[in-house]
Amino acid sequence: MTLKSTLAQRATDRHAVPQQPITRFDTSAAPLIRLKNARVIAVQDQQTLLEIDELALFPGERIVITGPSGSGKSLLLATLTGRWAAGLAFTGSRTANFNRIGFIPQRGLDALHPLLPLGRQLHKVTGKSADQVHEALTAVGLSDPALSQRRPAELSGGQAQRAAVALAVLSEAPLILADEPTSALDHDSRDQTLALLDRVITARQTLVVVTHDPAVANALATRRLALESGKISKLAEPAMERARI
Repeated sequence: MTLKSTLAQRATDRHAVPQQPITRFDTSAAPLIRLKNARVIAVQDQQTLLEIDELALFPGERIVITGPSGSGKSLLLATLTGRWAAGLAFTGSRTANFNRIGFIPQRGLDALHPLLPLGRQLHKVTGKSADQVHEALTAVGLSDPALSQRRPAELSGGQAQRAAVALAVLSEAPLILADEPTSALDHDSRDQTLALLDRVITARQTLVVVTHDPAVANALATRRLALESGKISKLAEPAMERARI
């Protein structure tokens, strides 16, 4: 299936925020990634910063991670990527069945090279054709050819965030991580971004979102994780499969 046909199949109303997320994954399938007895420790004082006894993510899931500042949300994202900051040590088991990760940061500008025009850098980074880049930009609401010629600093915050989503889509990564992807947006831009994520993330991709915003969890989550002091304090079981209405 081409990128164009995939995006066309997922098309929905651009401005509507989904109110009843659809569980599209099969928990009988092999996990995309599994953590077991996972610990992240500060080497200097041997303090345990993250402690996950077991966590499995499946293809097609939309996991929303919440918790107060300092609870370990960003550290859990780092553990999913398999990369930790200097001074941290990982013990336990991390089994991943993928080789690419897409990332959507808090500010779309942080995902983009500041000097390269948007269209050119999406082509350069992903290796996709000009037509595929145009299809992805159109899918995220950036169809105006003039926008693809702009440098990231010439985009609005909402446009830059849409461009970051397009970059993640073009990567075709099985796992897409989003760290507070709506925190820098106003409510209208936030709602449009949530609807956008619902539309363009495919059923083969797993989306993991860190957020403080309840609206994000209500709109996207098929499963929610609440972190407290580096531990999962609440692990909601996946909902039963529901038909899209």
